[in-house]
Amino acid sequence: LPRTFWVVFVGTLVNRAGTFVEPFLILYLTTQRGFSPAEAGLVLTVYGLGALCSQLIGGWLADRVGRRVTLAGSLVASAASLLLLGSATTTATLMAGALLVGLFGDMYRPASQALVADVVPPEKRPLAFGYLFWAVNLGFSVAGLTAGFLAERGYWQLFVLDAATCVGFAVVILGIVTIGIVVLV
Repeated sequence: LPRTFWVVFVGTLVNRAGTFVEPFLILYLTTQRGFSPAEAGLVLTVYGLGALCSQLIGGWLADRVGRRVTLAGSLVASAASLLLLGSATTTATLMAGALLVGLFGDMYRPASQALVADVVPPEKRPLAFGYLFWAVNLGFSVAGLTAGFLAERGYWQLFVLDAATCVGFAVVILGIVTIGIVVLV
């Protein structure tokens, strides 16, 4: 498989291995913020509304403004929204942060899938997409275990490290163009 694919694969794996906030958001809201289960459920509903639109908008952007811009932009926006959510002090800012985390969290995925289709020959695409599926699931499994360990030491770390993996993936994507491995359309 082409080098560009492996860059996207590793970026996806690391980014998903850093998905700390999502699996622990309900615990954060109820144990650290004192939300009732119903209030926490409302925040998660707002997150879900953002996530509902995330990949649709990401696909639209990937086709209209390009893969690189969509990938990097959504990852940086995801990092910023994670930090907003983690530092929110009011219910309104928590809900706004949750909406934005939901919206930007998976917005990069259609662009990464399109990039794979752009650089991988048709006969190897099933293998490539299988590897990406594996990266997402393995990364998320590692994230749950790691997040549990980190949450015992403080939830703020979850937000910061999750944001850091998003920015790291964005830097890698921008670096692909800078070092001339491939120009993303």
